[in-house]
Amino acid sequence: MTYALLSLAVLATLALVSVPTLRRLPFRPLALTALALVALTAVFDNVIVGLDIVAYDAAKISGLLVPVAPVEDFAYAIGAILLVPTVWTLLGRRKPGGGAQ
Repeated sequence: MTYALLSLAVLATLALVSVPTLRRLPFRPLALTALALVALTAVFDNVIVGLDIVAYDAAKISGLLVPVAPVEDFAYAIGAILLVPTVWTLLGRRKPGGGAQ
């Protein structure tokens, strides 16, 4: 199984679960957070791949690189973009002073 196929399966599942909740949230904060997360992923993934801290099996990646990190690496960021606000919303925000006593 390739990283792209595995990533696609996980992201499709996350999208099915997350999109109904995400549609109720304000777009601008989600979009700005997503943009920041993707930008940071691009920078730091390229650093760790470029320094050979992380390596990928060439037979299991698509070959599309941004510029040295495989494009499949962005699946983790996209997954977080979908999952974190969904979980945060579904679990509810904690009220100030509402912690355990």
